[in-house]
Amino acid sequence: MIRHLFGIAFHLFGLFVLPFVVAFVCALFFEVSQVAHTAPILLFVSAVLIAPAFMMLVVGVAWKSRRELALLRQAGRSSPTAVAATIHRHVALVTPRGWAVFVTGLLFVVLTLGAKWADLSLVAVLALTVFYGVVGVSTFLSAFIVSHFEAQVRKRATVERQMSPAVILAGEVAEERFVFRRVPVPPLYFLLVEDPLPPRLATVSRYAVGAGARREELLVAGRLRRTPRGMYRLGPANIYYQDALGFTRISVASMATAELKILPRFRHLQILEPPRSKLEKPDILTRPHRFPTEDHFRFREYQSGDDTRRIHWKLSVKQGQMQIRTPETKEISTKNVLLVLDSFLPAGRMLDDAVGVEEVLDKLVETWISMAKELVERGDRVTIVCAARDAKGELKVETQACQKGGHVRWQDLGARAIWQGRWDIPALLEEAGKQTHGVIVSSRFQAPAPGGFAGESLTWIFLPPEKALEGKDPTLLEALAGSTVNAFMWLFRLPFPVGSDENGFFAQLRIFRDQAARLSARKRLREVARRDGQRVFRQILARGDTVYRLETGQGTHRLVGVVAGAARYGAGGKAA
Repeated sequence: MIRHLFGIAFHLFGLFVLPFVVAFVCALFFEVSQVAHTAPILLFVSAVLIAPAFMMLVVGVAWKSRRELALLRQAGRSSPTAVAATIHRHVALVTPRGWAVFVTGLLFVVLTLGAKWADLSLVAVLALTVFYGVVGVSTFLSAFIVSHFEAQVRKRATVERQMSPAVILAGEVAEERFVFRRVPVPPLYFLLVEDPLPPRLATVSRYAVGAGARREELLVAGRLRRTPRGMYRLGPANIYYQDALGFTRISVASMATAELKILPRFRHLQILEPPRSKLEKPDILTRPHRFPTEDHFRFREYQSGDDTRRIHWKLSVKQGQMQIRTPETKEISTKNVLLVLDSFLPAGRMLDDAVGVEEVLDKLVETWISMAKELVERGDRVTIVCAARDAKGELKVETQACQKGGHVRWQDLGARAIWQGRWDIPALLEEAGKQTHGVIVSSRFQAPAPGGFAGESLTWIFLPPEKALEGKDPTLLEALAGSTVNAFMWLFRLPFPVGSDENGFFAQLRIFRDQAARLSARKRLREVARRDGQRVFRQILARGDTVYRLETGQGTHRLVGVVAGAARYGAGGKAA
């Protein structure tokens, strides 16, 4: 709140009082007797330019803030911090480029009085006159243009945001579109739409439209740079009016939302070394092989709907009727499998700001849904469980029975799965029955919580977190340039289009700081994965369950058997 109060005081009073403060200080340290006779003229110019701009700014801020604060009170979100933030957003009218012109004008005033160079005063007067002229017009417009914009939106004007397509597979191309219909844009002003998308998408939405937005329909679009798995709720986007010189920016509204769902891909699973077991029954994940059998068969007359592959042709010829074989024993039995996605990560520093941890979950989700598909095709009854956000954004445990042909539903659940610190493995295994085989797909940074299992067997598919984070991180220069190819050219050209405010020193300093912080967070995550990954793996091996190590690839994920379960679980949930 202190930051907002300081910003309000600086923008509201510093913008109009600072020139007089600079003039007073210069009068104390420099000889100004030669220009003292111009004081009446300066006061008159100030009354014509500065005073009206100040009054219109106060009126405009009061007008816009009053309506927004009323909406906050109706929503029950009114608080001193919210009030200060609202007023600060509306009073921050001048852009960094405008401040640069303003400071330049004051600097030339100081140089003029200090060096007694009259020609410099022309630059100072020109810069300050243009600056306060634009500010005055913008403050006048800000008092009325917001209400006019909202009135037009309520009547016929619209700003729509779309994702095309709205549902894609990870890695596919997605395009963001804004559609403007009859949006009012004053002369010599532009309508700006900005929205910093989630960092995983590596894209910033930034569009500018002019008077063309007044037409029946105007479409602007841009492609997303990355499309990793996940459910993304985009917006609301910030909408501004900015003058042609870029000195001022009028905050109009925060609107235009969209949703993008990126589904995980299925991967081929290859089991390289199934763990050898002392039990009579094979491991739940071991792919069964059909070998010649010496089982006894019964024979009966063929009936409509029977499997034609079981027809015994020689016997049918002898009997004169179609005969089929019925085995007395089943070669493969159907099993109940509870497939759990372990996304437990305790709340704290890692869950809050770790960069790269979502990549680990992406690989786990791919393996999770691919294993469900593998088991369903074998004929097993599979139920998948994970913690995910629903359509309203609420986090809860979701359980879904898998059936052939329902793979899109599994992908949808996988897209909504997130890291969470509420439900650990014992809570996710509560759905298991006595005749259930549990399979856990995990990549933990902490030891699993102790707890029994009520089913028959428990199998782990563990992805070492340090292996999931393999690969070289980009350097700071590559991160700033966006790619390795552009890293060298970034040193010799502006990183953004000519005229963009992001090319400014302070804007580049902020981007530099953000990228450095992201790389630092990524490095911390790698160190935690190296330190704790092997320790957690050994603790899982010591539990006595069947364990596979997951090795991820581009198109194929491999499961390498490490150890087989020493015993079956009983009804009490403990190893027998």
